[in-house]
Amino acid sequence: MFVRAPFVSFALLASFFQLSTGAVAQALHPLCHPTITGPIIVDSHDQIVEGGLKAQPPLSNTGGFGFAWPDTQMGVIKTSSGYEFFASEGGLHPGHEWEGHGVGNNKYGGVVTTVGTLDNPLGSGDPQDVSISPNPDPGVNPNYSSYSYMGGGSVYQVPAGMTGAGSLLVTYHAELPNYSLLGLAASSDNGLRWTDLGEIIRLNQAYMPDLVFHEIGDGRLVLSPDGKYFYLYFPDLPATTTTTTHVSVARALAASLLDAAFGSHPHSVAFQKFYHGNWRLQPGLGGASTDLNPKASPEQEGYLDIRYNSALQRYVMIVDSDTTFYYAESVDGLTWTLPLPLGTYADGVKTLAPYATSVGLGDDPNTLGKSFFVYYTFLHQEDGGLPREGDSLRRLTLTCQ
Repeated sequence: MFVRAPFVSFALLASFFQLSTGAVAQALHPLCHPTITGPIIVDSHDQIVEGGLKAQPPLSNTGGFGFAWPDTQMGVIKTSSGYEFFASEGGLHPGHEWEGHGVGNNKYGGVVTTVGTLDNPLGSGDPQDVSISPNPDPGVNPNYSSYSYMGGGSVYQVPAGMTGAGSLLVTYHAELPNYSLLGLAASSDNGLRWTDLGEIIRLNQAYMPDLVFHEIGDGRLVLSPDGKYFYLYFPDLPATTTTTTHVSVARALAASLLDAAFGSHPHSVAFQKFYHGNWRLQPGLGGASTDLNPKASPEQEGYLDIRYNSALQRYVMIVDSDTTFYYAESVDGLTWTLPLPLGTYADGVKTLAPYATSVGLGDDPNTLGKSFFVYYTFLHQEDGGLPREGDSLRRLTLTCQ
C-alpha cells in the first residue's frame, strides 16, 4: 500500500478489562520481558532493484514507484526446500498479454512470492509478481473494478485435514479514493494465481469520496483460542465520529470460510464484528464495533502483527507506528497487556519503518517462541518516496527474558 505520513489511526490492543458483558476490570501483565538486538539489513536497496529487474511477469510500467517491495506486511511459509515469502509490491500493474495469457489488473499492488532464507527473504531467484484476478462470478465482488490498489502478503496456509489443505488465503488491502478496506483472495497453486473472494471488512463509516483517508492495514487471519474461528483485527471508523477505534476485531467460522473459499463457487463468508460483548449483531461490512483499547495512547498506534507464541502460551502482538515498535500479549485475543516500547527505528519525517512482521524460528514460522525475528521495510521520504530511494528490508531479533 502507499506509504503516507506516519501512521496515526491504527492502535495497539491493550486493556485492563475483560471484554465480555458485565465483566469486572482486571489487569493482565506480560510474561515476556523483551530485549531487542539489531536492526540489520537483510535485503538492500540494490538487491530490491535487482529483484525488480528479474520479476515475472516483467514490470512494464510501475507508475513511478519502481519495484516497491515489500509494500505490506509479509507472509511466510516453510517448505521442504526453505522459506517462501509473500508481500505486496506497490507499483502499477497494467493489464496486458504475456506468454499467451493476460496478466495485470490495472491496479497498484499485488502479491509477490519470493523463495529465500530468513537472512535473505528476497532470495536469488525471480520474484513472482502476481495481480489478484477477479472472481469468475462478478457478483462475488461488484466493487473489484473500482479499486486503485489491491495487494497483500499476510497469508494463511490451510493445514492438513481441512478443506483446501495446502492452499493459501491472503488478506488483501484495497483502496478507493481516501478509503481502504479488507478482502480475501485464494490460491491453490502456491501463489502463482490469486482469485478474489470478495470484501470482508469495511469501516462503520460509509464510503465517501471526500472522506479523510483512514489506514486499515493488512491484517493476518488468526485462529481463535478454541480453533473454531478466524479472527481479523483492524481499526474501525464509527459513523458518528472522525476518530477511529484503536483496534476492532471481526470473526468468521474457519470451517465455513474454507469450504466457501475452496469449493466449486469460490467466495468468502460474512464476518461479524465484536460489539458490546457479542459477535452476533454487527456485520464485517459496515457494522459497528467495540474499541478494544480505549485507553491506548496515540503514540502506541500502528500496523499490527499478531501470532501465537508457544513458549508463552499466549498471543503476541507487535505494533509498528511507522517509527516506534511496541509489544503486547493476550490470553484470549481480546484482552491485551499495555504496550511495551521496543525501540524507535525511523524519525517519521525523512524516514519511515512500516510493515513489521514477526517470524518464528521453528518448524512453523507463524508460531513464535522465546526468540523470534521482526522484519520491517525501511524507507527514505526526502523525495516523496517515488521511486523508492535507499529503501531496504531490515530485521530485529526479539528475545523474551
